[in-house]
Amino acid sequence: MASPESRPQRLYILTGEASGEAHAARVVERIRDQWPEVEVRGMGGDAMEAQGVDLVEHVSNTAIMGFAEVVAKLGFIRALMARVKADILAFRPDRILIVDYPGFNLRMARWAREQGFNVDMYIGPQVWAWKRRRVHAMARDLDRLSVILPFEKAAFSGVNLEVNFVGHPLLDAPPIAPVDERAKHGWREARNLPSDRPLLALLPGSRPQEIRRMLPVFLKAARSFPDHVPVVAGAPGRSREDYATDLPVLFGDTAELYRHAAIGLITSGTATLEAALAGLPQVVAYRTSAITYAIARAFSRVRFISLVNLILDREAVPERIQGRCTPEILARTLQSITTPEGQRAQKEQHAQLQAALGSAGAAEQVAQSLMRPLGK
Repeated sequence: MASPESRPQRLYILTGEASGEAHAARVVERIRDQWPEVEVRGMGGDAMEAQGVDLVEHVSNTAIMGFAEVVAKLGFIRALMARVKADILAFRPDRILIVDYPGFNLRMARWAREQGFNVDMYIGPQVWAWKRRRVHAMARDLDRLSVILPFEKAAFSGVNLEVNFVGHPLLDAPPIAPVDERAKHGWREARNLPSDRPLLALLPGSRPQEIRRMLPVFLKAARSFPDHVPVVAGAPGRSREDYATDLPVLFGDTAELYRHAAIGLITSGTATLEAALAGLPQVVAYRTSAITYAIARAFSRVRFISLVNLILDREAVPERIQGRCTPEILARTLQSITTPEGQRAQKEQHAQLQAALGSAGAAEQVAQSLMRPLGK
């Protein structure tokens, strides 16, 4: 363990969206447990704030996805970057941790390195999918990188950068207990959900533009399942007004919804992995603007968009993207996973996924890394 004299006393953490912010908050929690005197500032959300982080900006304002969407908010992004730079210079952190959100964070890393700051990264960009050239800039601008997928470290072979596979942070969650009938009834009753019909979990994404685009498609698909009760998972940082539906919208309850639902319709992202680890049979869907999709198709080097399928390197869960992401196609695909064969196949894939992801402890490893001197 590093001596008190060599440990960082001031950390600056930069996140930009809900999933990365949640993982960053767990790192801060591990640091608080062992080094409560460390000061932490940065960009984050409610989870980081609950750990005593002083926020310069909330992730509810920074969760922007897609080329067209980013262009529309360039003015805000430039102003935010200038404000964060000024805040870093005033705070003078001993170390900066950037978490995911590469479009913004890697630019900040380059600037920070030029100013003489040490920069670590947790959850790097998908260089194995596209923008392979980023590995050289990352080696120049970062001191250490903690990756969360088992195949990611190989993408950085040949560059001078310390890269560590720390396991996926979702494995840090408590073990999932089976749902018995009494617990099922009590959970549903508390949320005014009927106890005699299966639940269809709808996860239309976490960003406002995702919700506006995906939720109407999901709602139409759900109409083909009159025997199910559709329930929308409200994303962190969003409000009830973001969801144009009369269906139940549950906030802060997504993990329980995975456990209680029979099937799920999920927008591509971390939620696909969360649901699979919880054992929920799912269909993955995604639709974006035509220009964003065309650019992504031109530059992407991967066959899948779901993390489950990327990790297992096969279509372990069905994916329906862009032109195939219609209510009719989604409904037919959902029907296929309600059969005994479909349920059994997804359960087998869930077990293989768990084995591929390694062991828990990602947040603890990142916290320890941040607290030790460079090169040790």
